[in-house]
Amino acid sequence: MRIRPLSISEAAGYEAMARQYGTLFNTAEWLALFGANMQALGIFDKGDNLVGGLSLYQERRWGFRIIRRAPFTPTCGPFFEVKAYNPVAVLEARRNVLECLVEYLETEAPALCMLPLDRGVTDLLPFFWRGWKCIPQYTYLIDLRLSLDQLVRNMSSERRKNLSKAKRDELCIRPTTDMKTVRDLVMATFARQRKFVDRTRLEAILFQYANSSNSFAFTAYREDDPIATCFVVHDAQTAYYLLGGYREDQRHHGAGASAMFAAIQHAQQIGLKRFDFEGSVIPAIERYFRGFGGQLIPYFTVNKAWLPVELALKFVKRSIF
Repeated sequence: MRIRPLSISEAAGYEAMARQYGTLFNTAEWLALFGANMQALGIFDKGDNLVGGLSLYQERRWGFRIIRRAPFTPTCGPFFEVKAYNPVAVLEARRNVLECLVEYLETEAPALCMLPLDRGVTDLLPFFWRGWKCIPQYTYLIDLRLSLDQLVRNMSSERRKNLSKAKRDELCIRPTTDMKTVRDLVMATFARQRKFVDRTRLEAILFQYANSSNSFAFTAYREDDPIATCFVVHDAQTAYYLLGGYREDQRHHGAGASAMFAAIQHAQQIGLKRFDFEGSVIPAIERYFRGFGGQLIPYFTVNKAWLPVELALKFVKRSIF
């Protein structure tokens, strides 16, 4: 088994497998947003048959080559087809893929690698054995096959109060097709929090990628003023909360929660199975997501750096990545 760049003739096969076994973040349509920085790789068996893939986002900083999470992209893969049924055979097949990935990355030898793995990858031993740092991240998933009443019952009392307050204050929650509204609320929130945002990539997602077949947004209005928004992308199975924001001068405790719940309901109505909050380990954000009643799900980032780079990173804010 080996990993290598795809040939032009293999692109269609990769795309078909990405849509069947991966997520929208592995598809050519998403990867195209990042230009030459993003590379799709194929996973091939001993007979050189394509059995899976992943994507790597690479850039140069301070003269060093870095592999890391692409902006607004939660995971890179790998995704792959497992034909085995025996539990031991399944485990070995998955581990073979991960061992192959470790070997590929170490052969590439970037100065720094911070790779967010697919939600389904829980066997980190191939990385652990080779001295990689395996760092847990967390998200919340809502099972959209539950009834609407059950979804509401699963929420915290605080989140239900948020929804009630929005209704009592007659906020209007409606679908948003004008992505300028989403952009402005999101950018204002990032600026207020003094967080870096890749505006070029954000606008590419909102104005080039987003359409009625792969995304939707809901915004809370007080009279005619947009005060909070929620933007979601999705594939055939899962909705992913990607962007949100609100106006500080029109802050309302029920606005953001109501926009989010409208998005959850819409995801259920169009037949999706899961709503993924793309979680955060920041306490306040984690607590907010938790209140919607989803299941806590761990996933992992694997990290490795040249020793001088690792030492230097101790003095650099990780948020820049």
